[in-house]
Amino acid sequence: MAFEGRCLCGAVTFSSVGSPVFMGNCYCSDCRRESGTGHITAVAVPEATLTVRGETREFVKPADSGETITNVFCPVCATTLFTRPSGLPGLALLRAGTLDDPTAVNPQVNMYVAAATKWDRPVAGLHDFVGMASGV
Repeated sequence: MAFEGRCLCGAVTFSSVGSPVFMGNCYCSDCRRESGTGHITAVAVPEATLTVRGETREFVKPADSGETITNVFCPVCATTLFTRPSGLPGLALLRAGTLDDPTAVNPQVNMYVAAATKWDRPVAGLHDFVGMASGV
């Protein structure tokens, strides 16, 4: 399986070849604030399979768990392309909305469902986690 994507302005592109580790929706407050909406949808891939073309910047923030989240974004248009949670070493969580083919995304889990807003409820029929998904 191959995933390709880009930022809003096209200055940064990326690709990953191989099977995703998991796909899921996150409703935590950090994802809501960073995305400007109720949740993000992510495709977790081994970071070793990720190739990034173009200049990126990083923003590191402490997570609720005490771990850190590194957001990797375009310095021109500020689109977050993927994150690297220290609690999931070796994984990059690609932002599904940045993919060239979003139809390839099929979330399996909802994370931080306890933090979901009334106006953006978790997708029904997926495995729900109160916090970060474990064992996926």
